[in-house]
Amino acid sequence: MSSQLDFTPDGSHEAWLAGAFSKAAAEAGATVAGEPVFGWRERTIGAPVDTPDGPRWLRVVSEHHRWAEGDFWTGNADAATITGVAKPRLLGCWEWHDGDYRLRAEVMTIVPGRHCSATPELHEPLPLPDLWWRELRGSLYALAQVDTVRVHVSQADVAHRIRVFFGDRVTDPTVSSWSAAHTDLHWANLMAPGCALVDWEGWGMAPAGFDAATLYLHSLLVPEMADRVVTAFSAQLQARDGLLSQLFVTGRMLLRINSGDYPELAIPLHRNAERVIEVLTRR
Repeated sequence: MSSQLDFTPDGSHEAWLAGAFSKAAAEAGATVAGEPVFGWRERTIGAPVDTPDGPRWLRVVSEHHRWAEGDFWTGNADAATITGVAKPRLLGCWEWHDGDYRLRAEVMTIVPGRHCSATPELHEPLPLPDLWWRELRGSLYALAQVDTVRVHVSQADVAHRIRVFFGDRVTDPTVSSWSAAHTDLHWANLMAPGCALVDWEGWGMAPAGFDAATLYLHSLLVPEMADRVVTAFSAQLQARDGLLSQLFVTGRMLLRINSGDYPELAIPLHRNAERVIEVLTRR
């Protein structure tokens, strides 16, 4: 198989991104070994490749020049310093320009297994063993111990979003504990049967319980899986910071719904937010 992608893109942007991927594969001396996967809004493309050093995952991300900087742009590279977390390991990266866009290629180790879901939200139960949940808890615990200057969300961000979406019903949105978090911990970014976390673009400091809150809210369409997340992370989800995290992430997800993503989650998210606000009001 050559370094060219063997598929027909659906649109001009996908075709352009596929061409960028083929260019990166050729530069890496790699041959494409599987079907490509496009990321959210076709901003990224990734596929398994064969290299002289063995199988790898090649990912190319595109961004307009004015946005191609900062923590989000360097997230995967910055995550290379994290230890004790099951995740891909970045082996190399390089950047180039193409018109109004800047592109970044990243060669990573391949994480065995499959994505838990093709979409961020879950639509059916997953037969995940207790070991998988212990591995997830262990990875998130290790991540929370990481010392980083990367900030995903600030106190001002939390207060603003809660006020915009929920008015003055939460009288004190002050977070008491902060820790490093993946910050995009949904089911499409988790692997099985061995638990691993992928897509580290946005990791950084966030309220304690942020990852548990994110996974829980993406599980609401499958009550038994939502209950399983609660079982695994009950202390974090029930703590004040975890409740505030749920409201913050709810606001983020409602914005996504307004743009057309997972519309069926709208009502479950609102109902959960009502429950969270009621709990916070009683405290």
